[in-house]
Amino acid sequence: MNASPFNRNNNGNGQHFLHEEDDSQSVTFELEEPVTVKGFAVTYDRKFNLGNWESLHGSITIWVKTQVSEGEAFDLHHAKERVRQMARENVRAQMIRQRGDDEMVFLGLKPPITGGSDPIYVRTVSVSLTYKVNLGNYQSITPGYTDWADVRYVSHSSGELHISLSRMWQSLWANVEDEISRAQGHGPTGKFYGYPVVTVEDLTAVRETPAPKPNGQMLLSNGSAV
Repeated sequence: MNASPFNRNNNGNGQHFLHEEDDSQSVTFELEEPVTVKGFAVTYDRKFNLGNWESLHGSITIWVKTQVSEGEAFDLHHAKERVRQMARENVRAQMIRQRGDDEMVFLGLKPPITGGSDPIYVRTVSVSLTYKVNLGNYQSITPGYTDWADVRYVSHSSGELHISLSRMWQSLWANVEDEISRAQGHGPTGKFYGYPVVTVEDLTAVRETPAPKPNGQMLLSNGSAV
């Protein structure tokens, strides 16, 4: 008996099996799946050994919700594959940054390979960064920070989601590097600990969407957000 390894009835709804009864016939069975997927989460956590008793530890959790009609089929296998790739790339990008490489890494969720509307969207993201640095004389420092953000208002665009995640990671790096600088006796770095302002070039392709009042952004003297 041969059975296809993947569910092609989508949304986790049923499995498609091809049974070879004998040389003269084969029968296909479609099983009804009682479970309706409303969303899922993916966590990717990796520690990079930098040598000299130093390490970089990056982690991300991505909460995803479906946006399909009740009972509508979609490819759950491909959806999870895309979110898992997004998680891996976000953590890998932090190692690339630590090394000082110039490689550009896309941090957003890539669209479905089949085209058309996306059956899922990213609802919430949590990112964590911990950096252990050897200070010498048997001393070390291990600052770590975590940000948790609602990104539903930018998840309609892969590019906007990429920018939002990039800003989240930059904020973590600013906090970690400042703590390390202080421990090394160099004093504060003077970097902004919140989310960096989006540059004009990044805003040219961003369409307006309703969103709650911003937080974590730099404020002007009158209290308004940049």
